Amino acid sequence: MSMLRSEYAKTKELDKPVYSNPESIQQCFSVVSIDDTGIFELNDSKYSKQYKLSDINFLGNTSDEQGSIIVAFSKVLETMPCRFSYTVANEYVDEAEFNKKVLYPLQNDELDKLRREFNKIISDKLTDANQGLYQTIYLTLTISADDMRDARAQFSAMEPAIRAAFIGLGVNGMAGSVMRALSINERMQLLYNFTHIGIDTNFKFDFYKELSEKRDWMTTIAPASLLFENECFHINGKVGKVIYIEEYPKVLEADIISKLSAINCTSYITVNNEIISTEALQKEVQRKHAKVGIQIENQKSRKRNNNDFLSDASSSLLATQEKIEEFEENLTNDDLHYFNTTILMMFIADDMDALNKIESKIMSVANIKSIKFAPCFATQREGINSCFTFGIQEFKHVCNLSSPCTSMFMPYKTQELNDNNGIYYGNNQLSGNAIFANKKNLKNRNSLILAQPGSGKSVFAKLETICAFTTNPDDQFYMVDPNADYISLAKEINGTVISFDPAAGLYMNPLDVDFDGIELTDLEQIIYEKGDFLQTLISSCIKRDLTEDELPVLNKAVEKVYNENYSRRRNINGLGNEATEYNIPAYMRNAATSVSVDTELSNDEQIKQYSPTLQDIYQALLDMNDSHATHVAKMMDIFVNGSMNLFNHRTNVDMNNRFIVFDLSHTQENMRVTSMVVMMEVLRGKIRKNKQKELWSHIYIDEFHELLGIDTVAKFVLKLWAEVRKMNGLLTGITQNISDLLRGNGEVNLGKIFSNTECFVLLSQSTVDLEYLMHYMPQVSPAMFSFIDNAERGTGLLRFGNVTIPFDMKIKSDNDIYRIVNTDSGKKAVVS
Repeated sequence: MSMLRSEYAKTKELDKPVYSNPESIQQCFSVVSIDDTGIFELNDSKYSKQYKLSDINFLGNTSDEQGSIIVAFSKVLETMPCRFSYTVANEYVDEAEFNKKVLYPLQNDELDKLRREFNKIISDKLTDANQGLYQTIYLTLTISADDMRDARAQFSAMEPAIRAAFIGLGVNGMAGSVMRALSINERMQLLYNFTHIGIDTNFKFDFYKELSEKRDWMTTIAPASLLFENECFHINGKVGKVIYIEEYPKVLEADIISKLSAINCTSYITVNNEIISTEALQKEVQRKHAKVGIQIENQKSRKRNNNDFLSDASSSLLATQEKIEEFEENLTNDDLHYFNTTILMMFIADDMDALNKIESKIMSVANIKSIKFAPCFATQREGINSCFTFGIQEFKHVCNLSSPCTSMFMPYKTQELNDNNGIYYGNNQLSGNAIFANKKNLKNRNSLILAQPGSGKSVFAKLETICAFTTNPDDQFYMVDPNADYISLAKEINGTVISFDPAAGLYMNPLDVDFDGIELTDLEQIIYEKGDFLQTLISSCIKRDLTEDELPVLNKAVEKVYNENYSRRRNINGLGNEATEYNIPAYMRNAATSVSVDTELSNDEQIKQYSPTLQDIYQALLDMNDSHATHVAKMMDIFVNGSMNLFNHRTNVDMNNRFIVFDLSHTQENMRVTSMVVMMEVLRGKIRKNKQKELWSHIYIDEFHELLGIDTVAKFVLKLWAEVRKMNGLLTGITQNISDLLRGNGEVNLGKIFSNTECFVLLSQSTVDLEYLMHYMPQVSPAMFSFIDNAERGTGLLRFGNVTIPFDMKIKSDNDIYRIVNTDSGKKAVVS
């Protein structure tokens, strides 16, 4: 007859392995069956399901914020309705796979030289395959159920509340932790990667393929070799060890797990928790209280028998009794949850020497944190089953911990960015991991690069541009360049430089229009946009808005010219017209327009040769014989016959180049505003054309505050800032200080810009600008702003959606990329 056990005692019971004495490698793991929902059936009618938790910025917050996160994590643990464990995993990555993951692949084109140089930069930062691995946090829930169907129902019922609790971990607008259930293929792949550690394979587990081919999944995932010794195990020629925390410190610190997981090796740190009901714990405490009371009375009785009537029980027993009474009182008064907790760590190395070195590092951290580790002696198999993410507890060395104490074993460290098809943004200063981010994944793809003069904002922009340009071969790039900072880059990659300098002889017609695929019903939008542009252009010159008498005649002229041009272009291509035929006016009959049908010209050549010019609008106004129209024509005269006729020419530069620089460095002062208006109109046209072709457009505006400081241009910029997302656009503003953006109507403009911006690159900031940033970005912890307070060049903060990361983008001066991006008059742009 088995002895009756209390509810408390049951929480200390070990899980029974499926095979007590395994006769094969397949029998070493205590998983009975797997389900396509990702649920594992374990022994004794237990079922487990695994989830992935996104990391949050814990280390990068102030101590008060960290305290809030700890309290919030404690509340999360209290929402757990069943046995649970969380694991921080540094999973093994093969050297070849690592390089494939982080280095840019060569494509056998002229840009491979840049890719090689950037790969050198990344390799310099990441010295081996273990550095830069991304720690993954897993949550495993284990329940008792009648069958798999019952298990599915139970997990579905409990998941929403737990998921919501993890989301609530964020403080001060910071994103919480996202909980995502792993599919069966993901969960089995993690197990396969562990059991095949050290074996070069690209195998991908496929549940339904295994099922259709009637393969035993356990045979598929079984390691090539597995041998257990008393204090270690050997797997596929590598050696590993499972240890557990034997003694805990009197004072817990929240960085214990982060310090252990920072050791550069393949490792798994698991916190296994068995929930203790309050009633069961109260009974256990009462039992211990009664036991200590009996010991005290027995000790007193022995002393009385020896005629020692004045002595009390020993001080140690009395102290124990006092602690139990205090705990019993707290248990009654405090609404806390308690767990029987076991913490294990498994680590793996190439050989015993390497394993011993890793163990020495672990013990060094443990000594600092007043922790004592011990090996799972003669129970390494049970240790693996308990430490890996099965949800099994075949090994236990429990410690009664309240939810606040358990939450001190904080699994969170710092947010990471590792987007697929992302570009390199340096290394995370908190973790050392490489940062790969893809702006195309953001809801809003606008960016701001803010920095003090000389902090490397243009260098950062060029590094980002080179990465994006070499990794996205179809994307288009447009650089607004007031200081000629990007011309050398354009020469390096055979880009087009458009200089707004009459002496350069490079012309760009702002009225160019592409009618390819445009139906008559679409013409109205084109006419509206060109009319809006001309209104802005004239207003920028006369420094006032057009009146109610002037605006209609201008719009009428635009409508007439573009309708006639549309008709003519269709005739040229032998398409005829859908509705009304227009005769070519006399002023348009010249040598260039005498061709009635010319199919030899490409669409791009037709755009250059046949699009209207400012001369056409000017002449159309004069032909109206209307006083208001004549008055508007006189206002346009400076653009047609006067000093600003730079834009009254047909385009003679390659506007289809992937990389175009708008060079404003030699623009005459009286033409600067006009040049900006024209440039923004051309940009808007290019972006929309790219959208029609399903191409992405990257736009960089240097000295961003200069454009926003001119009301006429600011209207264009703000409109583009709000609309560019819908046109597959990634718009980046680059400026020295946030205070520059606040001049004039800056505060209103800045509010509009910040509300439509999801990516911020913050380099070194002055004290004044730091205060502004803290005001406008309350979701970023004050502790994070310390990374940009007089920061070293090439370092700063990256705010990417809800993720905030301190980055290090310094590069060595002997790299060829350095030569291209350095614009600091002979000084080092970024030093290592």
